[in-house]
Amino acid sequence: PKLAAIMYSKSALLSSSAPLLHRHCFRSCRSSLQRRTAQIHHRFSTSSSPVNTSPVNKDKWRQIARIAYYIRIPVLTLSIYGIGYQQGIMDFAREKEIMEAKLLQTVLAGVGCTSPEDLEMVLIAHEGEDWRIVLSRLRDKFQIFHSDNMDLYKEHHHRMVMLRDVAKVGEKIIKVARSYVKSKLAEVVRDAVNQLPPEVQEDENRLYEALEQIEEVALWTKATRHMEGDTWKFVLIPSVIPNAFVSEILPHRIFITTSMIETFIKSDDELALTLGHEVSHLILGHSSNRNSFEVFFRTAEILVLSLDPTEGLLSLAFMAFLASLRHAIGAEFSRNDEREADELGIKLCAMACFDTKSASRVFHRMHLADVESGKQAASNRAGLLSFFDSHPPSEERYHSLLEESGKENKDKYEDTTCASLKTIFRDAMKQDTRNE
Repeated sequence: PKLAAIMYSKSALLSSSAPLLHRHCFRSCRSSLQRRTAQIHHRFSTSSSPVNTSPVNKDKWRQIARIAYYIRIPVLTLSIYGIGYQQGIMDFAREKEIMEAKLLQTVLAGVGCTSPEDLEMVLIAHEGEDWRIVLSRLRDKFQIFHSDNMDLYKEHHHRMVMLRDVAKVGEKIIKVARSYVKSKLAEVVRDAVNQLPPEVQEDENRLYEALEQIEEVALWTKATRHMEGDTWKFVLIPSVIPNAFVSEILPHRIFITTSMIETFIKSDDELALTLGHEVSHLILGHSSNRNSFEVFFRTAEILVLSLDPTEGLLSLAFMAFLASLRHAIGAEFSRNDEREADELGIKLCAMACFDTKSASRVFHRMHLADVESGKQAASNRAGLLSFFDSHPPSEERYHSLLEESGKENKDKYEDTTCASLKTIFRDAMKQDTRNE
């Protein structure tokens, strides 16, 4: 407004002047107007800088907005996952027993144990139980309440004996597994410390911080925490689905179905290898790794779907392709996990003094069942289907374990965990001879 007023006053002055006005006066007025205009422009330019609207900056902001548009959904997904995870922790902390019961029902439903009758038949044994007392109480209970129903007693007694065998073998596997993870943790910590600079080794705080960053140390530290702590439980599930497994959401438990024992397991050696395999999954952190893979890949799926330029027309095709890709990659990881668990499982079986060569027959029996059901033949005919199998072929696992049993057997641990009475006497006699 000031600039407009000055321009108006100057023009009025010039228009009202007589022809006698000297040309110098006109030049002077024009110079004054230019100076005043420059002063006003300078004042406004220093008080508020104008936005640079060049094409380069417009493209830059457009690219930033596009990136924010694409990543907003994955970020939101991870945020929702984090909120759900935290809420789950709080719910479990507030109502631990109720949440454990709900989780147990979910796990049991995964192997077809859903009816109230089946749930009542689930049997749980605790580590360290005296089975003579347990079976005696069972007999006394049936004599009091079901003396006229011997068939029911025989059936329940059969399942209790089955659970007893699982618990006795399982306790031996748990014992050697605890010893193994402790020794393994001590070994990796010792090796890691030796590789650190002297100034880090001498500073206790810096040493602990450095060790926490080493992946192998973290793995065996977590494995030690998995094995130690509460008393272990052995859960026998009435189910027609043959399966055995452990679960990180219900720690210190080994689950096995009656069908698994009745169909495939014929000896304590085979049972030991089966349980050692499942405990190995827990030790090696396979469940945690699988969960991390699922979260990462599903987030990547959402990101790719958000890039669909057709606004949804190609989403169905993308979803089918990404689901197949995730399944194939997940199956590959799962097969590698199974091989690792087989390798450690037969080692635990040998450390617990079982016959590993005899134990490997359980996988030969599984192979025969696959052949009889046609599953193995279908997999051989359609090689592409093997990419989606979560387990290696049972025949392959049988031959691999049979070969491994030549190296991992109870003779290897005769001087440690499998020391026989003869070995103990022999060592004692050697000690007496040296003392003399």
